[in-house]
Amino acid sequence: MIPIRSGEVLIRIYKPLGLDSGLRSGFVFYHGGGFVLGDVNQYDTIAQHIAAKSKSIVISVDYKLAPDNKIKSIHRDGFDAYMWVRENAKILGIDRERIAVGGDSAGGNLTLGVELLCKEEGVCVPAYQILIYPSIDLPMSFPSVNEFASGYFLTKAGMAWFRSHYLETPEQASDPDLLFLERDLSGLSPAFIVTAGFDPLRDEGKALADRLQDHDVHVSHVCYTDMIHGFLSFSGGISAGMELIEEISQQLANL
Repeated sequence: MIPIRSGEVLIRIYKPLGLDSGLRSGFVFYHGGGFVLGDVNQYDTIAQHIAAKSKSIVISVDYKLAPDNKIKSIHRDGFDAYMWVRENAKILGIDRERIAVGGDSAGGNLTLGVELLCKEEGVCVPAYQILIYPSIDLPMSFPSVNEFASGYFLTKAGMAWFRSHYLETPEQASDPDLLFLERDLSGLSPAFIVTAGFDPLRDEGKALADRLQDHDVHVSHVCYTDMIHGFLSFSGGISAGMELIEEISQQLANL
């Protein structure tokens, strides 16, 4: 348990075997689940694989969930967890200048929220950000939301249900602070963005890649064209999930 402004939050630290005495890169990971579901246990195997393959120290954050916690407080808790890792980097064996942040789906939203809070607070942004099929368009305005509204694991109705839990009111979906695609994204970390071809969130992930590039942020974007939302979590049964773990690990190994 680590202290944050709202109390404390659980983190789980993954250190690869056979590390030398030098400082390693770090990866602060925020799990998916629509801000309502998920925890570090659910993502334990993924975090283990990433740590082992990248030789980075992975910090998985068990942030507080909706409906008891709403989106802006979740962003703040995620920011506080990142700051704790940064401030305690040497004790953790991490080079504070080589800390990446990332997450899948809602965890991608949280990642971008943390990045923007770093900018607002005048804190050094992370060295890198990894956004895996991120949920960043709260009004659900892109064509892929309707194109894949049902039948592809994540549904439009499910997305609306998640939003009803983590938003203070339905109108908050149009809060300028949360309209990330309309924010000034200049000065954010270089990004690796993953989308899936049969995912309601596909178009907004691509739009984020384009917007970051418009703001002179270096972006690598890959679309797994025949995959559905959440395929990282099915790595044991879907080979593309393991391929993505390898790709994430390579990005971290290059920090």
